[in-house]
Amino acid sequence: MAKYIMLCIGALVAGSAYAGDAEKFFAERVKDFGTVPYGPTMVHHFKVTNTSDQIAYIKSVGVSCGCVSASAAATTIRPGESTYVTANMDTKRFVGQKEVIVYVTFSQPYEQVALSVRANRNDNFSKSADSISMGQVRRGTDGTGKLQVTMRNDQYFEIKGATSGTEFVTANFKLISRDRSEVVYELTAALKPGLDIGSWTTDVMFTTTNPSLPTVRIPVNVDIVAPITATPSAVQFSAVKVGDKKEVSVVVKGDKPFKIVEVKGGDDLVTAVADGGEAKAAHIVRLVFQPNAPGDLTKTITVVTDSGNEGKVQISVRGRAKVE
Repeated sequence: MAKYIMLCIGALVAGSAYAGDAEKFFAERVKDFGTVPYGPTMVHHFKVTNTSDQIAYIKSVGVSCGCVSASAAATTIRPGESTYVTANMDTKRFVGQKEVIVYVTFSQPYEQVALSVRANRNDNFSKSADSISMGQVRRGTDGTGKLQVTMRNDQYFEIKGATSGTEFVTANFKLISRDRSEVVYELTAALKPGLDIGSWTTDVMFTTTNPSLPTVRIPVNVDIVAPITATPSAVQFSAVKVGDKKEVSVVVKGDKPFKIVEVKGGDDLVTAVADGGEAKAAHIVRLVFQPNAPGDLTKTITVVTDSGNEGKVQISVRGRAKVE
């Protein structure tokens, strides 16, 4: 599930007289599809994770309107396990703004949780994509994404302003074309450096002159990736006899060719050696554990590359040595 960047969405008021554990199972409880055209079925998966120490049972899933159908992928959720409640919103079955409540009833714990699914159907308005996707962006660098929106039957339509749900994203817009039948704008989102590795999402909002569509909400998605990664990032040497040795190869990859400048953290017990000094997109670092006495090992190996401040990766090493 994507992380939310300081996203300002108010929590939905509890739909149960018994607010408790079941509400905590849901990573989110509100899905706003924003402005949608006539025709498609909008689909969203609400993740449900059993954070209790008891088995949870979903008894039923109901809805407040027939324009939405909902179901649970699994009805028995063991502690620590996850499932999804899927909501399908049929845009052919409503006009204008619509909010539908999805009721998830649990028999264990004995609670009912209310989820909200929202959309605003405007048949004159369309988008070239459902969201602005920046794709993969290297950590510490900028990113951009854009899409086009079209308003029909309103030749005087204008976008007047743009705001973002986070300081890491700025929103902008420009007019592409205008005639008697339709107006086309390009909406852009620009990412500032500062986010950690992971999948992130937020919203950008645009105010308009159309009374039936005063605001346009566009989700923005980005995957922040590390310039250098190690696979595996954690190495476990288990039950190595004193005097023997065991070797594990770690693949160190980058999003472009790089050189390994130094491998730090090795000693007499664990040696760490890279496979050469040439620039390439993937290197092999060999870790060799050769214990000289019984006991446990905990160590961190750091691979330093020529990719600047972001060009380091750490490998966690644990091991155990035994006499026999």
